[in-house]
Amino acid sequence: MKIRLIVIFLCTLFGSGYTLNAQTKYSFKNPESDKFILPCDISQNLLIIPARINNSSILKLVLDSGIGNTIITGLTDMDTVSMHEAYKINVGGLGDGTPIEAYFSKSNRIDIEPADDMSLGITGTNMDLYLMATDQFELSRQLGIKVNGLIGSDLFASYLIAIDPVDKEITFYNRANFDFRRATRNYSKIPLTIVNGKAFIDVRMVQENDVAITVRLLVDTGASLSFWIAPFSNHDIIIPNKTIRSLLGQGLNGSISGVNGRIKSAGIGNFTFKDPLVSFPDSVCVAGLNLNDGRNGSLGNDILRRFNVIFDFNGSALYLKPNRWYKSPFSYNRSGMDVEKLNPMIPVYIIFSVIPGSPADKAGLKPGDMLEYINYQPTFILTLDDINNVLYGENGKFVFIKVDRNGEKLKVRFQLEEKI
Repeated sequence: MKIRLIVIFLCTLFGSGYTLNAQTKYSFKNPESDKFILPCDISQNLLIIPARINNSSILKLVLDSGIGNTIITGLTDMDTVSMHEAYKINVGGLGDGTPIEAYFSKSNRIDIEPADDMSLGITGTNMDLYLMATDQFELSRQLGIKVNGLIGSDLFASYLIAIDPVDKEITFYNRANFDFRRATRNYSKIPLTIVNGKAFIDVRMVQENDVAITVRLLVDTGASLSFWIAPFSNHDIIIPNKTIRSLLGQGLNGSISGVNGRIKSAGIGNFTFKDPLVSFPDSVCVAGLNLNDGRNGSLGNDILRRFNVIFDFNGSALYLKPNRWYKSPFSYNRSGMDVEKLNPMIPVYIIFSVIPGSPADKAGLKPGDMLEYINYQPTFILTLDDINNVLYGENGKFVFIKVDRNGEKLKVRFQLEEKI
């Protein structure tokens, strides 16, 4: 599986006066249940689950262990959500822009359930949530499917959560009746540190200069990348000599820019990854990051997807069992161009950005060009993941592209280049 690097940097609330509702718990709709199995969508490594808010139509939310409350980032013309006790606030976070307007709402109901059976699933009552006044993250454009927002770590405080990325299933377990000895027999147990409802893990990294360091990382299922590290968080952190500029993701205050590079290895428990990709955001873009808890960055889903995972926040543990993707190479976009889907319901793909000096740039492609064919396949039959699989291909592979530029048809060919 090859992915576009996406990381959502959330969110410090300035001047709101509101705090997370730490006492809120979810419950099974069927009180006799000990578990609930939920099929999920996966796009660019992010896990997307169905949910209803105050009996709304089905919304699609990214399961994000890196945030506390549910955040609605974008609604389509077909989506209607009623919010209880809503107040306008200003929200600040990471990025290169200014704070934006949002609405904070208390006493809401959230149902996580299959779209075809409302009797199954789990329910959260008295839930706090945020609704962004503008679609700041544009998740649907980045992922190519409908995404309305993110649902946070309060879910992880209520259940054991087992994720099977290969079968695209998430299972919620009642921890009190969970048979740890049997269910985790083939798993490795990794200690977590839980701070304010979020999980942190210590990762051993061997850098380019052979200096080994241990970094504390947020376990973040809302990030599609492997690792991102804030260089200023530890004077021993060294950015590799070979890097490529990249748009790493989106924050509440704008784009997060930085560089991607490789380190020699990263170790988690008994598992060691060779030559993993690490993202290093520009310091100006993460100046608002709170590092008082000793955090150096985040561990994302390009690591977690390599395992079947069981999250046990209440037991301060993570259980890992390698799956068929465990030895997958750490790939990246070797074309130098990012593509977005303008509307999740319409297969129209636009080049969003082009890195200067990249193969796509040298071939003459520009932001705003509309893709019509890639490697002789019409793009209207492809998903955004299909297109990214081509752009994340092996070094030296040729890519053939036909675009529409304001009515002019252009055909180009370029080779993917390994630069890190």
